[in-house]
Amino acid sequence: MKVLVLGGSGHIGRRLLEILAATAAAPWQRPTGASRGPVKNGPRGVDWLQLDTCDEAALASALRGFDAVVNCVAGNARSIAAGTQVLAKAALKADCPRIIHLSTMSVYGPVEGTVHEEAPLNPGLGWYGRAKCEAERHVRQFVLQGGEAVVLRPGCVFGPGSELWVGRIGRWLRAGRLGDLGAGGDGWSNLVHVDDVCQAIIAALGLTVISGELPVFNLSAPDSPRWNAYFIDLALALQATPIRRISQRQLQLDTRLAGPPLKLAQMALKRARWSRPGLPDPMPPGLPALWAQQIHLYSGKASQKLGLAWTPYTAGLQSSAAWFGVPAAGAASAPASTSASPGNTACTP
Repeated sequence: MKVLVLGGSGHIGRRLLEILAATAAAPWQRPTGASRGPVKNGPRGVDWLQLDTCDEAALASALRGFDAVVNCVAGNARSIAAGTQVLAKAALKADCPRIIHLSTMSVYGPVEGTVHEEAPLNPGLGWYGRAKCEAERHVRQFVLQGGEAVVLRPGCVFGPGSELWVGRIGRWLRAGRLGDLGAGGDGWSNLVHVDDVCQAIIAALGLTVISGELPVFNLSAPDSPRWNAYFIDLALALQATPIRRISQRQLQLDTRLAGPPLKLAQMALKRARWSRPGLPDPMPPGLPALWAQQIHLYSGKASQKLGLAWTPYTAGLQSSAAWFGVPAAGAASAPASTSASPGNTACTP
């Protein structure tokens, strides 16, 4: 099977290419990754294309000869929604029969309780949720026009390389901006290890799909903890102690007052292509709602149909801490904030 991974330089895409390249034997051919910009220090054993995924003609040309395409594209609303529409049209033109589409738990909106894949889509969580809902509609249209597709809806993807759910959280913990949130952190984290997402993609590539049907799978580790437990466990693993109790007032000041100017500064530096490692990470205003949301993704269908063996939470925590870097006593080093795209990272308020 010949596979093209769009968004191959992002968190999930890069790890998927590494795994595919490491198992480059039947039925897998040498994998190909695609990225908008040039890729430096890409995984070994991978071919690369520089490609604008919103350019239908270029994408259709690139897709010819591939058996499947994995859509790991992240970025802004246009890249996610319009890009998926372009992908669906290009795949039909190129006779690329299968799309594996990475969606997100954000498509369920602010709903609470145990959520199965049959739950209705709700674009009520801002631009990201709206874009992902629209993207899923384009994938469904692709299936109605004769294509095959599988949709994966991960929770919060952590593990090595996760800037959103390990990198910035670790820096907030180190800076005392995050800790025990009390009732504000009692929501379920719905964490899923990046390797488990990749294994789900690989299983979906080989899944038997009935014509006209669109299989959808939630991805969340069954032993995923509540947010407070994760913050405390990660802080201990990173030696970011003592762990502070963060009041709702402090959280609101950080997200509503400090967050917007920090985000503007981050965007300005990105446009200027100037790296500023010391700039604090902005805390998006939507995060407190996520940390309190009592949504629990049911992932039994993925366990049964895709045969997933989930990475234990403790193992995922250890690999995350090792990637972040645990300093020697008295040191304060940590990965610098990056403006590079983290790839598709599931829920991104």
